Amino acid sequence: MSAVVNLRFDPPIGFQTSGGPGWKSEIVSLASGAEVRNALWSGPLRRWHLAGVVLTAEALQSLTHFFNARRGAHQGFRFRDPFGFQTGTPGSDITPFDQAIATGDGVTRAFQLVIDDGADVPRPITRPVASTMRVAIAGTETDGFTLDDATGLVTFETAPGHGAAITAGFAYDTPVRFEQDRLELARPGPGGFQLVQLGLVEIREVAI
Repeated sequence: MSAVVNLRFDPPIGFQTSGGPGWKSEIVSLASGAEVRNALWSGPLRRWHLAGVVLTAEALQSLTHFFNARRGAHQGFRFRDPFGFQTGTPGSDITPFDQAIATGDGVTRAFQLVIDDGADVPRPITRPVASTMRVAIAGTETDGFTLDDATGLVTFETAPGHGAAITAGFAYDTPVRFEQDRLELARPGPGGFQLVQLGLVEIREVAI
């Protein structure tokens, strides 16, 4: 079983999602009352919780099948974060100039997709949506590349020249896993089903 299957999880219609980025900090209180704070991660990881309306029998079956196919928290999958799933301004059209990716050196042909999410280190994007991908080299859009949508690697037919700015625009999913190995369901009344709560946790596929 692969660590992350290249399938997107679509929550049942009507569900509300809450969540966002989180950091891991180490805070030590000194005898003087001052604090020493250390950031243990170079970039955030995201979590989400889903809760919502009554499930139809069909939605319940689909959700249960997907959960069991992943063996609970064991296998990861793709998830479209409602709070961030494309480059550029939310709701705007994707352009090949949305995001700086790298600078060419005349030799390297393969580059990891990244986005600037405000952290000191760019966030690697490993699950782009291939049909949305647009790329430019030195301000000129090009189609001379291939994209691996299971790694986020863009490989050019010819290495971009030394000093050439490589930019891109794309939509993307986030690799996640279920937070728990148990699916909590309820039946509030005859003929109705409900998901009590479902947690998702981001998986970091590329070291940063």
